Amino acid sequence: MAEKMLSETEGYDLLDERGIPVPPHRLVTNAKDAAVAAESIGTPVVMKVISPQIIHKSDVGGVITHIETPKRAEAAFRDIMEKSTSRVPEAEITGIVVEKQMPPGLEVLIGGKTDPAFGKIITFGLGGKLVELLRDVSIRVLPISREDAREMIREIEGYRLIQGYRGEEPRDEEALVDILTSMSQTFLERAEMREFDLNPVILYEKGAHVVDARIIMDGAIGPERIPPRVEAPEEIFFPQSIAVIGASSNPRKVGYAVFRNLLEFPGRLYPINPNRTELFGRDAYPSITDVPEPVDCAVIAVPARYVPATMEECGKKGVKLAVIVTAGFREAGEEGKRLEEEVVKTAKRYGTRVIGPNCLGIMLPHQGINATFDPVSPKPGHIAFISQSGAIITTIVDWSLPEDLGFSAVFSVGNQADLGFEHFLRFVEEHPVTRAITLYIEEIKNGRSFMKDVREVAEKKPVIVIKSGSSQKGKQAASSHTGSLAGSHDVYMAAFRQAGVIPATDLREAFQLAELLASEGYPAGKRAIAITSAGGFGVLASDYAEKYGLTMVDLPEEVRAKLDAFLPKCWSRANPMDLLGDTGVDRFAAVFDIMIQHQDFWDVAFVIAVPTMLTNPTHLANEIVRFSRHTSKMVVGCVLGGDSMKSGLRILRSCSIPNFSELEDAFKAVGSIFAARGAHPDGGRQYPPPEEKCMWREPAEERAPIEKSAR
Repeated sequence: MAEKMLSETEGYDLLDERGIPVPPHRLVTNAKDAAVAAESIGTPVVMKVISPQIIHKSDVGGVITHIETPKRAEAAFRDIMEKSTSRVPEAEITGIVVEKQMPPGLEVLIGGKTDPAFGKIITFGLGGKLVELLRDVSIRVLPISREDAREMIREIEGYRLIQGYRGEEPRDEEALVDILTSMSQTFLERAEMREFDLNPVILYEKGAHVVDARIIMDGAIGPERIPPRVEAPEEIFFPQSIAVIGASSNPRKVGYAVFRNLLEFPGRLYPINPNRTELFGRDAYPSITDVPEPVDCAVIAVPARYVPATMEECGKKGVKLAVIVTAGFREAGEEGKRLEEEVVKTAKRYGTRVIGPNCLGIMLPHQGINATFDPVSPKPGHIAFISQSGAIITTIVDWSLPEDLGFSAVFSVGNQADLGFEHFLRFVEEHPVTRAITLYIEEIKNGRSFMKDVREVAEKKPVIVIKSGSSQKGKQAASSHTGSLAGSHDVYMAAFRQAGVIPATDLREAFQLAELLASEGYPAGKRAIAITSAGGFGVLASDYAEKYGLTMVDLPEEVRAKLDAFLPKCWSRANPMDLLGDTGVDRFAAVFDIMIQHQDFWDVAFVIAVPTMLTNPTHLANEIVRFSRHTSKMVVGCVLGGDSMKSGLRILRSCSIPNFSELEDAFKAVGSIFAARGAHPDGGRQYPPPEEKCMWREPAEERAPIEKSAR
């Protein structure tokens, strides 16, 4: 069947079948029948126009309430018909529904829509006329459990109204959970149901009623299917030999940049160019089939029209992974789409896996692989970066070098004709040097499959995502409340949080989060302490902790007594711990010792230091590293200042300890983790500390005088 919006009465009947309470009602087509219906149902009644072209009935005079007599019902019928036809002349009016006017209560909205990426989603929020203005909603990708429904209800700001606001009695939350759960199941089970709005649902102290239902059916929608995915064997990302097809000596060509970047590859490297016998001191071959040894990976940098034949040769050679950096495929139109389909068909026939086409390539720094045309190579590190934009990768890699940020893997997904986000996620999930994963996403092909994979990966390693396309520019006007409230970007954000992924608002924040989690792991709870030599920043720390949902925990009496033993009498004697402006590294170190001894009362420690003549930044950084290494809790560096603190910052970087140059950014980052993941029951690092050599050392000459007093 074609798309159809159910009439009010058809919608009520569907809800009634699922045990969802609706008012007594009757559809009428003339004024006399309206009077009979009002008398039969019992006044007061509400009358509403029924038309697929009239979405917001009240706006066109299509709703009249408080009709107390059958005679008024007759007049109301005429009034509604006159206003509706005059204000929306093109409207097809099928009748007017007469229904029992339910007593006033709290109005909420339950809606559903079919998202192109994630399939069916459910929305809950405050309802009524101001729904789009308030935009106080929660969103979930289906299916959801009864507990999920309860969480949706409790996370909106308006939940205080449900609990009972300013002396009012609490509303029936369980009745709302019943409706939300039942409607979610109905929406998921009815494949042909494309979208619905229940607005308002009136919630009482006992019970609830749906008093307006807009349900759109579409026979063209079949049962949702998750396409099967062929797993990518891990060994394809550990090639012993690489061929660059299209390698060139011309600096203006992509094949030149790719081959030059791979000169440091420790395995066998073969340039493929029919016009050369040698390139950069390496023997060149006219075709990959002419290479005398096996080839594990091929980077293809020839024009798009030659790629299908090139893939055929790669298949015959037994290549297991082809990285196609060439553009001009599906993104370029129908001819490009045909070429891409031919390439994939050939690859499948030979069992070759494909990255791209139309991608920057891949970087695996620990293996000496930079199979891209990026002009620079990143340092080895512990963050994997998977991106739908090659330009974003080149920018981030360039930025990472002066920041001393390293990567374990960088993947440009391109058109994802074969390998996509899910495959790369599964690889870095098991990749031993990867400790945190950052994603840059523009669009996901199969959101439900992606959610399954990323949820499982995020349980093992932190996943941070930045999603582009949050602006409203270019978006079509929504045809319903749900369409307006659950825009594409909102659904992505809801899906990410549902999967345990941590959303970031920009690239800088994304990599700050990745660095923090790669070093410190998930925090076990929200109990925060702040250790500082600057009272003003201590005050700000308290403000930011409250703003981002952290708890500045009270110091236990035993801890306070130990601190009193060596700190000046005028120290703050509270958390944040203001150690005073004359604090040197020895004072910081002694406080760290006590916090290491008493790890049971805190979960996150913020170390806040500013430039002073008494604080050697190198020694301070050494002590922060020691503090982090000797506790299972999260330690967050906030060494503030400029050039005078750079020597300390270099040590923190070399030991993979993140530092925040802006205090608020540090609290925002930790708060973002809790907003997405909550407290992690195991806490601490989910992996061993770095095995690579670290530059820090114990500054014994500063620590010696304080050992006795500190303990």
